[in-house]
Amino acid sequence: MSRQGFSEALNWATAAATAIANNATEQLLVPNQTIFANYLADGRVLRWRAMGGYGTTATPTLTFSVRWGGLAGTVLAKSFAATTTSAVGGGASMTAYWEAEILIQTRLNGSSGSLFTGGNFTLYTSTAPAAGTVTNYGLVVPIVSGSTGGTTPAAVTVDLTADTQLSFTVTWSAANAANSIQTQFALTESLN
Repeated sequence: MSRQGFSEALNWATAAATAIANNATEQLLVPNQTIFANYLADGRVLRWRAMGGYGTTATPTLTFSVRWGGLAGTVLAKSFAATTTSAVGGGASMTAYWEAEILIQTRLNGSSGSLFTGGNFTLYTSTAPAAGTVTNYGLVVPIVSGSTGGTTPAAVTVDLTADTQLSFTVTWSAANAANSIQTQFALTESLN
């Protein structure tokens, strides 16, 4: 017998988020999202989808993270520091496109709950795609469950019995007004 489930939108953006520019500290891509106490029952999966624009100067890196408990909370998943393409329409123009999809699965509920998180960000350049070449295929940046970023995924233990902020963050390696990123659309949904 199949187990019945439902999909539910938990949080969505109705306007563009604040652009992150000229800053080399970890910043929120979108405002924190509250996940209510005990909402993440065993097996529940959340999906976060987002897209927006970015720009660069030189070749800065971007590191993406998912945190439980706000900007200073526990890292659920992290990427490598991805080296971006130089001079991709920086500053207010942000002429390049990015998109992301991240899944968070509850392995175990409770005060010593366990979450497994994974997904990716894709950074495109501002160059038009060309058939038969690799131009503008995009840089796919894996977001790997665990606190270190990298290629060895691991579930993370957190308290799921209290209302908690879920955060999606980005860190530039160099502060420059041309190094900018902004979320234009974001959606968090429960898949079951």
